[in-house]
Amino acid sequence: MSTHYKIWLNYLNRKKSIYLLGVISIIVCNICQVFYSRAMGDVVDFLTHKTMPAWTIDSFIYGNDLKHKFFFIFSAVALSRIMLYFGRVGWRIFLGRQTHHAGGFLKDDIWQNAQYFSMDTLVNKYPKGILMSAANSDVGQARFVFGFTIVGIADVLFLGLFTIISLFLINVKITIISFLALLIVPIFVRYISSMEMKRYDVAQDYLSYFNDETSKAISTVRLQKLGNTASFWFKRLYAGAQKYRKMRLLANHTSMLYIPSSGSASMATYIILFTYGITLLMDGTITVGEFVAIQGLVYLLQDPLAELGYIISDWRKSFTSLKRLAEIYTHLKEDYLLAEKEGEEISGEEVFSIKNLNFSYEKSTPILTDINLEVKKGMRIGIIGQIGTGKTTLLNILSGLERDFSGQVYFFGKPFKEYSHKFLRSHITMVHQKSFLFADSIRNNILMDQDLSDEILWEVLEVAGLKNDVENFDDGLDTQLGEWGVNLSGGQKQRLTLARGLVRKPEILLLDDCLSAVDTVTEEKILSNIDKFLPNSTLVWVAHRESTLKYCEKVINLDREVSDE
Repeated sequence: MSTHYKIWLNYLNRKKSIYLLGVISIIVCNICQVFYSRAMGDVVDFLTHKTMPAWTIDSFIYGNDLKHKFFFIFSAVALSRIMLYFGRVGWRIFLGRQTHHAGGFLKDDIWQNAQYFSMDTLVNKYPKGILMSAANSDVGQARFVFGFTIVGIADVLFLGLFTIISLFLINVKITIISFLALLIVPIFVRYISSMEMKRYDVAQDYLSYFNDETSKAISTVRLQKLGNTASFWFKRLYAGAQKYRKMRLLANHTSMLYIPSSGSASMATYIILFTYGITLLMDGTITVGEFVAIQGLVYLLQDPLAELGYIISDWRKSFTSLKRLAEIYTHLKEDYLLAEKEGEEISGEEVFSIKNLNFSYEKSTPILTDINLEVKKGMRIGIIGQIGTGKTTLLNILSGLERDFSGQVYFFGKPFKEYSHKFLRSHITMVHQKSFLFADSIRNNILMDQDLSDEILWEVLEVAGLKNDVENFDDGLDTQLGEWGVNLSGGQKQRLTLARGLVRKPEILLLDDCLSAVDTVTEEKILSNIDKFLPNSTLVWVAHRESTLKYCEKVINLDREVSDE
């Protein structure tokens, strides 16, 4: 069985009691709908011939009085409408909500998997644009197969079955003829669905590409200003947006063909009913009430047949999107970085051991060549060098994020493949040069997934040299940041990101030139604070300025060799 079907079935199995109650609610709805249409014909026969419907019970309950008989029929019809209301509320609560719950589940699964992807995967296979498209467009479509599409399937199945049975109980011939006329709908639906699916696939594939192009345009906005290439990107994105618009409109126009296809079948059915049906009425084969009931039931039968096209369309589109999501989920299994290991633990004094480390991107000139280094617990290691000498790459290797290298790199005596990504992140914290901030409060940007007191937050803000700045904000820790922290200066962003790393009091802290936007005086104060705040932690600092590394007992100059200071 394909992975995307397994995802769907596993979700249904986990919530089988909810789905069972939802299907029962739909069945109650369908029974009440069919009963009401049939009962309307019985009411006509009662008013014209004073005959009681076949579904009524013995006369001793309502007696022989016509008023009592009518009251009994009216009460039964009214009760069916009340049950119909509660049935509709029921399936909306039990099944309709699953569409929204499943959307959250699918988005969460994207994050739970993508957060562990290797750098190469995030750059080449699943860049931001594709993940954005998956989290919005694909999740937005796939979620329906967990809720409203199931509602439609159950409605078509049970409403269609109950309606046909009820029609057969009235007159077999007219039921067969009417049903044959309505069978034209599935034929049209199959053709339209295939055409729509092809156009939807093309549009979705292009949307992923377009989102990725948009992401690139946003990330290079500064270069565009410097190189005066903004107009080029505008024209490119505008043309791409127009192309996607046309693709999606073509798919939507195809979906609209379901309406005339079901309408033509309905017209054919009514022509049959008002010719052959009236003939049966005239020769006394059926009563006036039965003729009225047939009209209502055939009209009722049109709903599931009309829905059939949209259900098939949603089913195929949803599983196409779910298949794309499944590829993201299963990609994780191909990467040993993520595997949860049993008995993960660290021991010993040697934190990192590097022997003959070499690294290059694809087949380009080597970035790192024959690096040898040993890092003991509590050491302060500095890394310096010109741009392009591999400083950040070396930190990525030490953090376990980059593993496509030659040579030996050990973390507490074992290679990185012996540890899961989650375990490494609980011991190693890395603060990048480029700050990443959420459009949320300062408090939440520091806390992330932790629950700590304000006292601790103020402490790490003081260590990071940002306490005075935050105190001067009107809302203090609750100050809301704009997207990417746009209302902070470059130095404030870096210090806030540093505070986020410090609040965890990490055993191993890797700093990737994260104070490059801070003046030298403030930098000196922060470095002194960090040295005192984490006296027993192992620190590895990357910097462009040698003054940044004054607290380091060993400095790796990637322009030359490892030296002691």
